[in-house]
Amino acid sequence: MSFEVLDKDLAARIGRLKTRRGVIETPYLFPVVNPFDTTITAKDIEALGFSAVITNVLHVKRGVKELGIKDVHDFLGFSGPIMTDSGAYQLLVYGHVDLTPSEVIELQENYGSDIAVFLDYPTGNIAWKEALKRVEETVKRAHDLMTKRRDTSILWVGPIQGAPYKDLVELCAKKMSRMNFDVYALGSPTQIMESYRYDLLFDIIYTAKRFLPLSKPLHLFGAGHPMMLSLAVALGCDLFDSASYILYAKEGRYMTPQGTYKLSELDFFPCSCPVCSKLSPRDLASMSSLEKTRHLALHNLFALKSELNNIKQAIREGLLWELVTQRCRSHPRLYSALRRIKGASKFLESLDPSTKAMISGIFFYDSLDLYRPEVVRHVKKLTSNCWKNYAGGVIMLLPRTSSDGGKCCKLFMRLLLDKIEDLLKEGLNLRIAFYGYPFCLVPLELENVYPLSQYEAPCEPDSLTKKLVSSMLAQVLMKLKPRAIVLYNVRSFWRGLIESSCKKSCKEVLTLDTAEPFKDLSDVEKLVYLVKQLL
Repeated sequence: MSFEVLDKDLAARIGRLKTRRGVIETPYLFPVVNPFDTTITAKDIEALGFSAVITNVLHVKRGVKELGIKDVHDFLGFSGPIMTDSGAYQLLVYGHVDLTPSEVIELQENYGSDIAVFLDYPTGNIAWKEALKRVEETVKRAHDLMTKRRDTSILWVGPIQGAPYKDLVELCAKKMSRMNFDVYALGSPTQIMESYRYDLLFDIIYTAKRFLPLSKPLHLFGAGHPMMLSLAVALGCDLFDSASYILYAKEGRYMTPQGTYKLSELDFFPCSCPVCSKLSPRDLASMSSLEKTRHLALHNLFALKSELNNIKQAIREGLLWELVTQRCRSHPRLYSALRRIKGASKFLESLDPSTKAMISGIFFYDSLDLYRPEVVRHVKKLTSNCWKNYAGGVIMLLPRTSSDGGKCCKLFMRLLLDKIEDLLKEGLNLRIAFYGYPFCLVPLELENVYPLSQYEAPCEPDSLTKKLVSSMLAQVLMKLKPRAIVLYNVRSFWRGLIESSCKKSCKEVLTLDTAEPFKDLSDVEKLVYLVKQLL
């Protein structure tokens, strides 16, 4: 097995997973194929551009018994990589499965599975003590697999159980990570997603990802709605599988990246896939049940494939954060999950590449964007790198406003720097920085460095965002420990927030209030006068 990472953004990767029957480009979703339901076949799925599929080992067992099949590829009529699930979901739903762990291993080795899952013991909505027993049993079965498996060309998946209990997910991830699985997978999320507990799903993915090898792909079982895929990918999930495309279709439900519609609710299709470009909702509704289900399923597959392409393009351009925040605002429960990103900001920053071959300007909207890796990284570097040893100096803080690039600002800054240069010759230890949203504090010498000026933001942030910026500024200044601050304060914009932050971190704060910064050139002399008081 080899997993090659081609590009990264946040904790997401575009990668190449090599199997014995070909390469799978991640992020990737395995459509579930039921060979005994021909509404949508593996050939149909392949025609839409899917290069690998998943089927249940229970179907393989039935095919062997009833049809005498010799290979799962011939059984499905599919030549690409095939993943087989262990039947554990049926164990979760029905409480039993007509297979033993040894039979599951033998079926997958003997009948051509390219990616295989041993029979783990899913947890689901049960008491903590019982969930712990199932985690321990899953780990035991994992050890048994390592001694029983014979075919080393199969990629074996190590499921992480314990959900919804984060401590058990952590325990299981730590133990499973000690075994050399080719792929790791997060089990038991289906019931969580069915109840729209995306906040809990966030916590579980985040917990598992931190304790698993970064060199191996992570599979999220049963995740199959386009509106949540980008969030899962951003947290580090590489692979997915789902039968949602056909299950939704059988119920007359139509998938979009913004949510799900009932076919009966639609007058127009918000999509231009081969189904939606040829048929109207009325046309589809008038078809037989089988034809309607088939066409809806094909659309749903297209919606999933299209969203995966959107995600890959966003990763390539470094714009996955923008896509995630858009998608998570499509449902209040997803937005609840998005807000969890505050607690994961340091983790995401640690995995997010600081440089990329393709760069784009960044859009900032509100307080959540203060937790982007670019902001977290900049604030961290302020105190650990560029201004690391600045304790005891003087900082002049100027506002970062929408007028920064105008002629008034440029003239103002040229005059100010000319005046300051003379003071520096007299031995004054002074540095100039801009304060504001989104980067909190930007040293003058870095103001044109990407991405500190290559962004768009609201002309005036909301009140919560202003409070968070001022709080971040106070924390940064406390670490820098200046002996004095000269503040050019836009009181009408920031109220007393910035001045308060300065006073929390420094005993001597000299303030010049202004309503329109950089417009009145006499403010240059006033700022210089304040600086001279510190000589």
